Amino acid sequence: MAVSCPRPDFTQKSIIYPPKVTYRDLLEGNIPSGLYEIVNGEVVEMAPAGFLHGDWEGEIYLRLKELLKDKGWLAVGEVGIVISREPLTLRAADIVFVSREKYPERPRGYLETPPDLVVEIEGPGSGDLHPKLRDYFAFGIPRVLVVNPKEKTLALYTAEGRVSFHGAEEEIEILPGVKLSLKDLA
Repeated sequence: MAVSCPRPDFTQKSIIYPPKVTYRDLLEGNIPSGLYEIVNGEVVEMAPAGFLHGDWEGEIYLRLKELLKDKGWLAVGEVGIVISREPLTLRAADIVFVSREKYPERPRGYLETPPDLVVEIEGPGSGDLHPKLRDYFAFGIPRVLVVNPKEKTLALYTAEGRVSFHGAEEEIEILPGVKLSLKDLA
């Protein structure tokens, strides 16, 4: 016999965050765990990624790992980037690359030096990426690659304000001497 379960009330927050989150809160681990970013001290909850998003994130990570080899460090999975300490702004990137020049040793914890490249995967739940892009560029990140798995397109944004759009068959230079195309992915 089927039992009817009441529908959950998603209008009520199940996790209570402090009204303003500080850099000290972040370092001391005083923030409840969850999937979020912090913008100007306020917690902005995020939806978990769907399978397609995760699949593309993994595929692009593996391809970049192959292309970048010993040039630096690559990380995947909502990597925390401290954009500003006061007020605290902590962004979560899908994939980041940092060169050995910036980080001779493998980074630990949140990134507080701008990575050389950030990759964001578009999809349901990713919301408007423009505020995030503005934060990335204000922090000094030189290039952000935005991948749209549904349309199989790439958009390369630069700190100089340039943007170029590319289809799956096009090979583009995402870093000096490093070219990527989507044709062999997912």
